[in-house]
Formats: sequence, C-alpha cells, structure tokens
Amino acid sequence: MTDFAAQANRFLGGESLTFNDADKLWQELRKLDKLPLARAVLSRLRQGKYLSDSLPGDKAVLDELCRQEALLTSKDPELSASTRHRLALDFMGKRFVLQDPALDGDAETLGIAGGIHKRQWEDLGQYDDLRSAAEYYRRGASGKMTKDAYAQINAAFLEELLASRGDDALERRRRANEIRTKIVAHISDTQTDWFSAASRAETLLGLHRYQEAAETIARAQRPEMWKLQTTTRQMAALAHQMETDPLQVPGIQNLFNALLPGASAAVASSFIGKVGLALSGGGFRASFYHLGVLACLAELDVLRHVEVLSCVSGGSIVGACYWLALRQRLLQNPPMTRLDYVSLVASLIQHFEKAVTIDVRRQIQPSKAALAFQILVRKQQGAMDPEETANTLNEHFYRPLTELPDPLFMHTLQFTPKDHDAALAGSDDFQPDRHNWLRANKVPGLVLNATTVNTGRGWQFTPTWMGESPWALNEGADNIERLQWAWYEPDAGWQIHLARAVAASAAVPGIFAPLSLGQCYEDVEIRLVDGGVYDNQGIGALLAANCNVLLVSDAAGQLLLERRSEATFKGLGGYAMRAMDILMERVRQATYADLRSRQASGLIRGLMFLHMKAGLDADTIRLPFSQESFLVERSPLSPSGIRKEFQKALAELRTDLDVFTTTESSALMACGYQMASKAFERQLADRIPELAGQRVPANWTFEGTRKEITSTVATTPDRGKLLHALRGGSKVAL
Repeated sequence: MTDFAAQANRFLGGESLTFNDADKLWQELRKLDKLPLARAVLSRLRQGKYLSDSLPGDKAVLDELCRQEALLTSKDPELSASTRHRLALDFMGKRFVLQDPALDGDAETLGIAGGIHKRQWEDLGQYDDLRSAAEYYRRGASGKMTKDAYAQINAAFLEELLASRGDDALERRRRANEIRTKIVAHISDTQTDWFSAASRAETLLGLHRYQEAAETIARAQRPEMWKLQTTTRQMAALAHQMETDPLQVPGIQNLFNALLPGASAAVASSFIGKVGLALSGGGFRASFYHLGVLACLAELDVLRHVEVLSCVSGGSIVGACYWLALRQRLLQNPPMTRLDYVSLVASLIQHFEKAVTIDVRRQIQPSKAALAFQILVRKQQGAMDPEETANTLNEHFYRPLTELPDPLFMHTLQFTPKDHDAALAGSDDFQPDRHNWLRANKVPGLVLNATTVNTGRGWQFTPTWMGESPWALNEGADNIERLQWAWYEPDAGWQIHLARAVAASAAVPGIFAPLSLGQCYEDVEIRLVDGGVYDNQGIGALLAANCNVLLVSDAAGQLLLERRSEATFKGLGGYAMRAMDILMERVRQATYADLRSRQASGLIRGLMFLHMKAGLDADTIRLPFSQESFLVERSPLSPSGIRKEFQKALAELRTDLDVFTTTESSALMACGYQMASKAFERQLADRIPELAGQRVPANWTFEGTRKEITSTVATTPDRGKLLHALRGGSKVAL
C-alpha cells in the first residue's frame, strides 16, 4: 500500500487533515489511478468531515470540487455502469442548472457533463447519451477557448462521430469543420504543450491535413503515458472516420509514428481496439470445441491481440490451461511469433487430451451409498463435491503447466513478461490494463466466472481480485445487498486456489454441491455455483473491461425441440428442467441481441459470435391441413462448411466431465476450427484488416477429421461409422 493510500484510509477512518492536505491527497490518489479511494476522500472533503479547519467559502473552489467528484464518480470502477454515471449527473445537477443557457460557454462544467454522457453511452449503448454529450460539448465550445481548446476539440470529435452514423451528417460535419478552423487559428503551430499540440494535431487530422498533424505532434513535449494513450485512441477513432483503411494512408501513418515512435505494436492496438475472447460453458464438449477455436485464432495470428480472456465452466477448465501455458511461454523466450502461438496450442491439445483420460467424473463420483449419506445425513446440495473436483483439476490439468509452487493461488499468477519494455512503459512494474496496448503480444487478463447463490449475481476470479463485479448491477431493478469485490489479501485469508476457482465456475447445480468460501463477509456464508447460471457465454466480463472487439466461442447446450412430454410423476423433474432450459435459452438470445445492438450503434467495432447450431436447418412444422406445397432446397453443408448431420450430432453431444473418445474430441476441435475460420472471414476480416496476420495452415491432429466432416462427396468409407459414434455420445453413461 502506498503512503498516500495509507493516509487516505486513516482520513476515512476518522483522522483529521487540513483542507489543503486533503485536497492534495485526493489529487495524488487520482494520479496513481486509485480512483475509488480518491473519490471517497474528495466526497468526505466536500462534506467538510474530519477537517481540522473549515471548507473555504470561495464559490469557484466549491464548484471545482463538485465537478471533480462527479468526474471521479463517473470513472469509478467499483460502481456499476448503471449507477456511476447517474450519480455523477446527480452531483452536477445539485450544484449547476445544466440546461440553463447562462452556462453556455462554461467549458469546464459542460465539458464534465458531456464526458459523463459519453462514458454512459460507451457503457450502456443509449444513443441519446451520445447526442447529449455532443450538445454539452457544443454549448461549452461556444465560449472562450482555453489554451488546449478542450471543449472545442471534443465538440468537433462528437459531431464527426454522429455524422458517421448518419445523424444529420452534412450539418454536423459543417459544424465540426467550422470548430476545427477556429482551433487551428487559436493554437499556434509552435505550441509544444502536449494537450495543446494534440488538439491542434487532431484538428488537422479532421481537416485531412495529415502531414501537418504529424509535424505538430513531432514538436510536442512527450507526456505521461495515460495522456499519450488517451490522445492516441481518440485520434485512431477519428482516423477511422476519415479513411477506410487509415494506416495505408502515408500521412496518417506518419502521424501515428510521430505519436508513438518505435512502438508499432501500440499503433496497431490503437486501430484494432481492445480484443476480448469469451469461452463458454458446456463441460468437456465446450473445452474441446474451444481448443479448435484457439487453433484457428493461432493460425490467424489473432491470439497475440487478446487482452481479456473470460471463461465459464468447461471454458474455465481449458481457458486456465491456455493462460498458464501462455504465462510460462512469455516468461521464458520472447518475443512470440505466429508459429509460437501455433506450437503452444498444439502442445496444449496434447496435454488436455491426456488429462481428460483420467475421467474426472468417475474420479469424484461417489457410490450410491456414499451419495445417500452425503445428501441425507450431511445435507450436501449436490451429488459431487467441488473440492474433490478442484484437487483433480490441480493435479492433472494445472500443475504440469507451471513451475509455481503448490498450492497454486490466483494471486501468485501475476507476472511480468520477459520482454516488458520498462523504458517505453515508464514503469518496471508491468500492469496489463496500463501497458498491454504497448505490447505486440498481449498478456490477457484472466476472468473465471461463477455465480453467487446468495445474491444471484455473477462472481469473478482474476489474478488480482475476486468478488461480485459491479459492472452489471442495476439498482433500478436490483435491491439485493451487494457483496464487495476486493484485491487479494492473503494475510487476511482473502485468497483462493486456481483449481478451486475453476471448480466453482464449473459446479453445475444439482450435480455438484456449491463451493463454499466460508463466512468472508459478516453473517454471510458465500456459496458459488456454475458461472453459466448467470452468464454462460462470459460476455459480461468483456464488456466490463471495455473490449470493443469481441470473439465469443459458445459451445453450450441449446434448447432442442420437445415433441412430447411424460405425464407422470417422473416427468415432473424433466418438466422443471425444461422450464429452466427455456429461461437459459431466452437469456442467451437476449445477450446476443444486445451484442448486435452494440455493434450497430458503434460501441462494438467487431463481433465474431460462434455457436454450434449456427446455420442448421430449422423447418416450419406444418399443420395437417396446410395447403403449402413448396419444397425448400437444402445444401448438405452449413454456412460454416460442415456437413449438417455432423454439426447437429456435435451440437447434441453430452456436456459432461467424463472421458471423451479421440473420435469425439477430434470432431469437436475440427468443428470449432472450421466454424471459427469461416466466421472470422465473414464477420471480421474486412471490418478489421489490422487484426489478422498472414495465415499459414498448421498440421493439426484433427485435420483428417476436419476433412471428413467438411467433405462434399456423396459418401465416404468412414462417414457412417463416425456419425454413429458421435450420435451415440449424446447421453451420459452413469
């Protein structure tokens, strides 16, 4: 803990400070990116609590404190997306009448309000927030320009952004260029102050004067890293609106080389965006399917760009394996090439296939007598113990992939890659959130998703913290108490083994008992179950991390047609399960609809969404008296290029943690590989050309199976045998 953080905790605990000392304290915490703590100190300061002197009566000082608390509140990661911006606007509304025309020209106040609405649009996707942001910045820009033309440059950017979405495009571009002309006249071409020079350069970029923009940035003083990142990202977003393929334009390329000299990876990151990969639940069926997806992404050289890896259940089991293998590789022999990623995934496939042969389910499945004792006497709420699952996963899946000492705690997984450039990053201490954008080979943030039985919310494990993520909380519809997330504190017992985190993520209710974390909170015993109960695709973690390129591998079970149900006592259980499956299918479809809406509004730049039933035929079941007589001509292949009978059989394979045969695992990997290849080509290749490198197909172990399931010939010697084996794998043999 830093001295500033310790001082803040003492102040919040009741120790007195002078106004000036408290004022300096929150500002130092903001510089250290400790926004929640800075906000708490500033909030107490504004209330005048625990001050050894009194608040000043100067209106300008009090106005500025209000603006800054609103800004920190809007950026506070400990508050939910649906809460923090609303609270920030409430603060502003109590101090300022934001709609009052008398505020026009107040760049500070209206600029803060515009920024809050802009962040709310980025989090929640409401188009009205984008318009409100533009209006506040426009009003703020009507006054006298500050040295760096802060309000004016943001007003021009948002006008251009709305124009690119067809919102009164001609008029908005006219306004943007009018503002830009004034900025160029206001900021001298000899200005070297960073934000001033950056505003001038962005203005010249918007006016298509690319070489002048590059020359302006080249003369500027080098800023702190966060300022450079903020500037680069906004200029990259603007460059996309200026040109179809901006990095192919020499002037724009010169501008970004001047922004980031010697950091070509950072230039690419700024244009690609933040890439997140989600691996869904679905037992070992999902695990093997995801391995095929990883193989394809390795060939395409996409894996190096992944900054967040969000995993659920079966996705957590294989995702943790991949992350450990990548960690080991980044610690030993950088820099990694495309072939290194291919080699890593190939080795991972061999390791995973071997680990699965131990038959996890039979390792932990109790006898009938033991099961009866556990349920009737010990009151265990499930057939199997997740702690035994954790022990098995640790021994066979995770220990062989790392040299870290046992027990393998989540907080011990943090590392600094060997090729971390401290000079470029400005820090010896590697932090993925701050430094990944500078790297060619990203260190993905690992998120293992579980569900809290106590509250019904998502619980996440990462290498730095665990708890209920505040991102998805919605106080308008949710008034259950929130369980605070926190950084690990081993001395206080706030820690967890990697394998236990994965076991919690994969603890299917009823089959597994909940995993207990004990009474970590006062009078609350935390019980965790499968992450798929809350978010089976793991998408929430990607949105919370502000990923705008989403790769979603969904191998979860999907609802099938039920032709009839049993009207018996035994059928009651199936009826209840059917109702739950319908609810889960509705959630899955709503999640997909939300992603498509975000993509349409521009919040998501790229989306690749895979699911195992994509493109399969879903015919209308006609009534007996139907007069329709037309026949639909069907292709034997789905849009992914897989024979439909094979894709259907694979989509109906069991979602269990038992042994999968070589036939089943090879077919699942081949299916994932093939579907990812076609989906990337259709959904991302043209939209984000900077994302994929030159593809050189590798010699995967499942290649023979892939050729079989994609064959267009009428019949083959092995087709019937393979199809029979896959169809037979839909049931769990107890």
